Amino acid sequence: MYGVVNRVTFADPVDARLAARLRDDAMPRIAAAGCRGAYVVQTGERELHLVLLFDDAAAADRVMHEVGSPWMREHVVDLLAGPTDRRTGEVIAAMG
Repeated sequence: MYGVVNRVTFADPVDARLAARLRDDAMPRIAAAGCRGAYVVQTGERELHLVLLFDDAAAADRVMHEVGSPWMREHVVDLLAGPTDRRTGEVIAAMG
């Protein structure tokens, strides 16, 4: 299994409309494209972490190019305080 963790920092506090778009639009698209698990964790008033799990690095790259990056450009990039901090790697331990 392969993981992608994106730390996203916003210029303004994250509002309920963005949370709803993530839940109702982004997550279903990512799942349909082949993501095994997707979580958005709010770690601060202006900060989210996206935790995404895939079968392998190729699947992560494909979903990023086909779904993630276009969706982020359309709905999120203009709201950011700076660049996304993206980290990727093999999952070395999991529950269940």
